[in-house]
Amino acid sequence: MVQRIDGKQGKFVLDAATQVGSVILKVKDLERQIAFYENVVGLVVLEKSTQNAKFGGKGSNNVIFELEKTAEKLQTAKSTGLFHTAFLLPSREAFATKFFEILRNKETIDSPIEQSSRFPHFERYIPIARLDSASDHGYSEAFYIYDIEGNGIEIYADRHREDWDKYPGGSNPLNFKELAPLADFETDGKLPAETIIGHVHLRIANIEESVDFYINKLGFEKQMIIDTAFFISVGGYHHHLAGNVWSGEGLQKAAENESGLKEVRFKLPTTESYETAKNYIKQQIQIQDLGDEFVVEDPSGNRMVFEIA
Repeated sequence: MVQRIDGKQGKFVLDAATQVGSVILKVKDLERQIAFYENVVGLVVLEKSTQNAKFGGKGSNNVIFELEKTAEKLQTAKSTGLFHTAFLLPSREAFATKFFEILRNKETIDSPIEQSSRFPHFERYIPIARLDSASDHGYSEAFYIYDIEGNGIEIYADRHREDWDKYPGGSNPLNFKELAPLADFETDGKLPAETIIGHVHLRIANIEESVDFYINKLGFEKQMIIDTAFFISVGGYHHHLAGNVWSGEGLQKAAENESGLKEVRFKLPTTESYETAKNYIKQQIQIQDLGDEFVVEDPSGNRMVFEIA
């Protein structure tokens, strides 16, 4: 059912080439999370220290994902923050390859507390245990897993934009018969160099406040708004950001020392588009202007950073 919000587009719209640049998470167990994102998700560590790690696709120097060891405890489920980070693969072949690799991957997931509390009947547990769901959304094909601290992950590939309307929307079963012949069963499981963050899905406190903030204050464009979720983008994409209240409305922001989302970073394509966005947005809401980037916080306490690509 469509939400009772007019969802009218504000006068300002972000540059159509704006993209999600990277996502930064706060984690409690850095080493085990690094192992998970390497061995299960398939990212490659580009930089590493005792306090953080930066990741990209295999063969790329482009940092798209970061972990910071700043959490002292795990985030509660009833709080705002990250629902999932969505890694966009460059082709349907790459998606099929990674999907079947997850199903066949025998790497042990190293999470002792979870092993003993959730999987005591196994001597070890492996990546297929993390598979939450898989769906054909019409515009994309996707599967969903979650890391050892409960952060959601989507891995997906888009169909060609001209084909988006040729397939039913919603969440339909993947076509295994079509995907299997496309997969490389000799893969090492690593995500391709061209992998980017396609979108980020948030847990929010209120739909109406969030829609107003992202559309009228920041300049995103409405794609779909329903009673419990919204999907927005720039340049006509199906969504660069989504938010939901599926865990409840009026949730509080996670504490600073809890795990989960630190920030989502957006890249604007030019200095002109960056300055135009900053000058508009700072007239609408309070921003933190750091010169080469500026920071805003949405009504649910989610931190968004804008920078020049």
